[in-house]
Amino acid sequence: MKTVLTSLTAILLFACNSNNESGQSVILKNDSIVIKHDSNRMVKANPHCTIENEVASLGIGLVLAPSSFAMYDDSTLTDNPELIDMHKQADSLSGICTMVFDPEYSLMHFACVGQTENAYQVLINHSQTKYLPRKKEYQFQTWNEYLLQSHGIRRKTDETDENEKPLTALRKSAADSADAISLPPGHEMFCPMEVQGDWLKVQYDCYYNDEDNQYEGEPCHNYIGKCTEALTGWLRWRKDNKLLVDIFLMP
Repeated sequence: MKTVLTSLTAILLFACNSNNESGQSVILKNDSIVIKHDSNRMVKANPHCTIENEVASLGIGLVLAPSSFAMYDDSTLTDNPELIDMHKQADSLSGICTMVFDPEYSLMHFACVGQTENAYQVLINHSQTKYLPRKKEYQFQTWNEYLLQSHGIRRKTDETDENEKPLTALRKSAADSADAISLPPGHEMFCPMEVQGDWLKVQYDCYYNDEDNQYEGEPCHNYIGKCTEALTGWLRWRKDNKLLVDIFLMP
């Protein structure tokens, strides 16, 4: 099966109050980096975690922590912090599981559920509340930006279904009642283009199934415009507090 890798995006600085989750269209920004990522791989630093872990709430976005950081129990940040170093995994990471957790690549992305003037309120271990300082080293991204700056998008499938039925359909418009769009056979990958609330406009990656894919390893926005037949549609990317898509970086 074709190797696929996950998520993550350009590391840009955003303030929590700049998020746009109201359903207003957000247009793509091109800056991005790519990092290898396999969402099903167990993590050596914490055997209870995989790369992507469910959380009680997707919140307003994610906080991308630096490789060494401080985590607090109180929003005032006056208690003694827990000092985390992703490169000293055995000492500091065995009891921590973040939404995106891959310390081998210096990746710990926290679901952000709130903010104060000085702190981000984040989740670890599914529903446990912690606080991170609102400093430039701790980079906040809204879900809109996180999706749009990714390398590619793929639909999650129902693991209980032997046919691996996708959890969401590609539709002609951003509504569950809209007509579904049929896709070509083979593996799928989409390029994210625009976000409207819980819906993501995507373009089908026409090169993804090519045996000699000349664009393999590149962000999809570098080449997606070269597809001769642009198959576009809308995916519901989340429902309640569950992601319905995988967010990828590079193959």
